[in-house]
Amino acid sequence: MDNKPNALGKGLDAIFSDRKVDLKSIESSPDRESLRISIDKIRTNPKQPREAFDPAKLEELADSIKEKGMIQPVSVAKEDDGYILISGERRLRAARLAGLREIPVHIYEGSSKLTEEELLELALIENIQREDLNPMELSDSYRRLSEEHHLTQEQIAAKVSKQRSTVANFLRLQNLPVEIKISLRKSEITEAHARLLLSIENEEDQLILWKKILSDNLTVKSLESFTKPLAGKQRKKKQKLGEIYDPHLQNIEDKLRNFFGTKVTVRRKSRHSGEIVIDYFSNDDLERIIDKCI
Repeated sequence: MDNKPNALGKGLDAIFSDRKVDLKSIESSPDRESLRISIDKIRTNPKQPREAFDPAKLEELADSIKEKGMIQPVSVAKEDDGYILISGERRLRAARLAGLREIPVHIYEGSSKLTEEELLELALIENIQREDLNPMELSDSYRRLSEEHHLTQEQIAAKVSKQRSTVANFLRLQNLPVEIKISLRKSEITEAHARLLLSIENEEDQLILWKKILSDNLTVKSLESFTKPLAGKQRKKKQKLGEIYDPHLQNIEDKLRNFFGTKVTVRRKSRHSGEIVIDYFSNDDLERIIDKCI
């Protein structure tokens, strides 16, 4: 069991103290005066963990900025020929849409140039604290910290003030088929759906159930009824999804339910045989079903 305390209350300084990064110089504070600089001098952060920006929401923010101005500054670091964005890319994009030429900024005043790892860490933490990242974007960010910067799960957890198990669970999303990862990134399915699909060993089965989630708008609870018999630890014997879920039989069930107006279950006993179970809940209900059959 993980016993790592949640360090969010310690502030960003505690997370980056080993790197001597002066995070107080980039933290927003009502007592700090922000500067205004030309928007053309700001270069976006190549390590920005967010990959998708909703155009409609950007337009809404741009309209708000046009009406009320840009209230919250972005954070930047000085470069030889301008500035690099540390956090606030969504605000920066919206400001450009709004036609602003200058925007308020907080300038990081560290003694040395930020490394690529520090740029990723700062952008990642800023988004995590805003709870603003898609689960797949968060997984990708952890993967980059692991693969590009050779950090262990324990080191990543310490830097972002999360449990190691939380980091591990997000990294597991990388094991999904690419189609499902794209779907999660587009918010077509939820993180809970994705975790249930991960409990299935067979990739073909994962894809079949993913398509069913999309076509039937399956809830997480409904999905559990399919994944539970397929989960590796719970299988007494190797089962194929076709033994539990047959799209053709499911279609027949749906038609029979609509016809009889009650729950109907079609069970396969062998390749060419099975049974149809029609539920009734009162004598009147039974008479109604019999009338349908006559």
